[in-house]
Amino acid sequence: MSSSKQRKARQQAEREQWEREQARLAARRRRGRVLGVVGTVVAVVAVVAGGVALSGGDDGDPEAEEPVVENTELLESEAAADAQASAAAEAMAAGEVLAEDYTVEPGTPVDSRTRPLRDDRPVACDGKVPAGARASRPRYPGGPAEVLRDGVDYVAVIETSCGTITIDLLEKAAPVAVNSFVFLAQEGFYDGLEVFRDFGGVTAVEAGSGDNTTSWDVGYRLPDELDLAEREGYPVGTVTTAGEGPYTAGSSFYIAYGTWFDDGFRDNRIHTTFGRVLRGMDVIETMTAMDRVGMGGEAFAERLFMESVTIEER
Repeated sequence: MSSSKQRKARQQAEREQWEREQARLAARRRRGRVLGVVGTVVAVVAVVAGGVALSGGDDGDPEAEEPVVENTELLESEAAADAQASAAAEAMAAGEVLAEDYTVEPGTPVDSRTRPLRDDRPVACDGKVPAGARASRPRYPGGPAEVLRDGVDYVAVIETSCGTITIDLLEKAAPVAVNSFVFLAQEGFYDGLEVFRDFGGVTAVEAGSGDNTTSWDVGYRLPDELDLAEREGYPVGTVTTAGEGPYTAGSSFYIAYGTWFDDGFRDNRIHTTFGRVLRGMDVIETMTAMDRVGMGGEAFAERLFMESVTIEER
């Protein structure tokens, strides 16, 4: 069998696996909605029961009641949780970033203390392991800083082990996602991370969240910005966030190299389009022609690095 036929057969098998996984995820989301309703009912019942118990206590002997000692630490913890929940609800209602901790200043790095494991695979295209490949990556629990400026067109230049990929960032269509990407790139977050997955089932490569041994959680989640995806779909060269629905996307992103990405999400546009490849689809073609191992056959046999991600302003 020719290498082209082998590749198509492999991608077809991966697509069938992806379709099974989508069905499983849909069933899980349905169960989650049911459990959420049940949890709400239980909470309401508990509140009502608590109120009844408190009102019933008024009929007792006042002299028999013990003085209530307030736990100030518990009260402070509850107040902090209430403030976080309120801020999160406001952010979600406004379609803004969902931060893990709103008491932290946006853009403030916190050491994750997470380092990738040793990996002895060779580097693709006779490349070298970047200096920061084994460094830990920070988290930003307060969310990203606001870095976009009005009237500026942003372009990302990704130097990979196998060549350069240039991406036009769509700051008007997806300002929140683009701001996050530009912020992380300017922080050097992406430098030394791998293009770690060929998602052949939907013809897209994935990068931006670690490697095949370690994944980084940036400390915040992005809202959906789906107007462009719903209007135009996901043509070849589209760059999108990677998630499973609202507020599940972070630093990871997809680059679509085939029509299956658009076909696979035709009835469920869950990925925010925030960029288009201007140059470098030939680099991605080189990547997807490489041998693969592990992760259901989606991991590259050789390491593929984003050596640097540079933001240009035009």
